[in-house]
Amino acid sequence: MILDTIKYTGENLGELAADAQIAYQHYNKMNDVGKKLVEKYGTGQADGIDNYYHALLQCKLAQISPTSRDWGLRMGYGKEIYDYHKKKDHMPMQTIIADSRKDLKNNLYGSNIGYYNQYKNCEDMLDELRTENMRKENIR
Repeated sequence: MILDTIKYTGENLGELAADAQIAYQHYNKMNDVGKKLVEKYGTGQADGIDNYYHALLQCKLAQISPTSRDWGLRMGYGKEIYDYHKKKDHMPMQTIIADSRKDLKNNLYGSNIGYYNQYKNCEDMLDELRTENMRKENIR
């Protein structure tokens, strides 16, 4: 029998709601940064910023609690399923799979960094994932 790591209590479902709100804020920030970088540097100049933002979100969730860490990773898988259905009719399957693997790898990396470094700053620990344009603009 497989035991679920999350007990579906009201408290844990409330934590999911809070974690989803944090994820939504990170998603919006990533989109705002991407728009800013494209406006300043041109098309394609925001490529790679999602590596940082995937890991950053998961790092921060892992520092909240083990439950938030678990919800974060689950939301990450859900997002990749959503992305697959959104992309499958107009992108090559190999491209979709490669992007999903990259995103899931960044999710797990950030989650582990946050979980094993509870009291360190996630932005500092994940600095190497920022793009050159993010560095130029001092964006974290």
